[in-house]
This record gives sequence, structure tokens and C-alpha cells, in this order.
Amino acid sequence: MRKISKEIKEKSKLSKEEWKEYFYGHWYFGGARQIEHEAMFPEELPKRLIKMYTFVGDTVLDPFLGSGTTIKVALNLSRNAIGYEINESFLDIVKEKLGLKQSLLQFSENIQVIRRQASVNVDEIDYLPRIKDAKPKIDPKKLNFKSDRLYRVVDIIDEQTIRLNTGLLVKFLGVKIIKREEAIEYLRDRILKKEVYLKFDNSVVVDGNTVNAYVYLKNKIFVNAYLIKTGMAEADKTKDYKYKTKFVELEKRWKNG
Repeated sequence: MRKISKEIKEKSKLSKEEWKEYFYGHWYFGGARQIEHEAMFPEELPKRLIKMYTFVGDTVLDPFLGSGTTIKVALNLSRNAIGYEINESFLDIVKEKLGLKQSLLQFSENIQVIRRQASVNVDEIDYLPRIKDAKPKIDPKKLNFKSDRLYRVVDIIDEQTIRLNTGLLVKFLGVKIIKREEAIEYLRDRILKKEVYLKFDNSVVVDGNTVNAYVYLKNKIFVNAYLIKTGMAEADKTKDYKYKTKFVELEKRWKNG
């Protein structure tokens, strides 16, 4: 693993507000108008990802350059950047965005545009990927992207599953219920009709109606963890997920008294 100097780490550090916002389960920010390119996205999207996963001075690769948004953001964040684009008609858009035509940006003189001889005739390629070609695995209407990100629990389906006010079914990620009646009683007494928020991990979507998630009450109680540390559930050891080690430790503590 490469070593990062303290100076670079300090320059790359997220603020507390950024950390809370970026690593939350949902992101909420405005989109971009599809004017110059049919897959435009707001600068806020690559900004967050670049700040989360790179250091100042790192190189960001965009294999589908498009209008150049990712490159522009990377340079603004003091990263290096490389972008590839097979559609040469986008070149003027990229130059405009990066200020190459007006030399408005401080990094404009450090950008190189290199044309490479294609190994195939790109004129024969008759397909351009479009966002509208993709279909979501789950109905976006069932996910709450509003600023408060809170849902209300309207039903307890079983010891492992709750229904939210959007119609979304949520299974407790990383949890294997072993005391069914106790768990259902707890969910009915403490969770039903309460406001909760979700955080996601691997294997989020079970089907078009159901997701695996970490469930938190509005007062920050971590329901998944509570089910384990009170002995109503065990940690699911058959899958990999973020809190697996933590859940296994909670289970051991409960069993050891």
C-alpha cells in the first residue's frame, strides 16, 4: 500500500459536514440540463466521489469523457485527469467546459488533446449508450430522496421484514432472527408507526419490491444491531457486508453474558 504524506492527507481531508453527507445512504442534489450531451450529470456527483476516494495529486480516469464534467471537477480539486472519448463531435463541448477556448481557467495551458488512430472504423459503430436505456431494479418512487430521508413504518410483515409508507419492504441486513415471537413483539411495540431512515450496503435489492438495509430509528438507535445484542437474532455469517465483524462481536458478547 502506498504511503500518503500528512500534508497531502490534510489537503484532501473532508470536512465533518462533507463526511456526514457523502457517506449517508442517499444523496440529494439537483440534476443537469441535457443540453449539450444526452447524459449530462451535475458537477456535484463526480465532486463527491473524487473527494471521497482520491487524494490531491492523484489521477482520475474517465473512460467515457462525454462533455468533460468529471475532468473539469478533478482539475478543480487539484487532481490530474485523463479522459477518453470516441465521439469527436464532443471535443468542442469539452474545450468550452474546460475553458480552453477562452483560457479562463488556471489549468487551461496544462491540458493536452491527443487524437489517436482508431483500430476500428468508429463511423461503423451505430450505438450510443443512453441513460434511458437502463431500467431501475426497484421503483424510485418507493425510495425517499427528500432532504429528511425519513420513512414511516406502516406494517410488520414478519420477524425479518417491515413495510414503509412508500410501499417499500425492508429486510434487516446482516441479521438472522432466532427468537421470532420476541422479535415481532419488539418490532410492533418499538418500530411500528415510528420514523426510520435507511443505510445500504452490498446486495441491496432483493426484488422489485424489497431491499436489504440497515434500519435506524429517528433517535439513532441501530435496529439491526439491537436485535443481535439483545439475543433476538444472530449475525448472518453467510454473506459479506460492512458490519459483519461488528455484528459477530455483538453476538459473542451476548452469548458470553
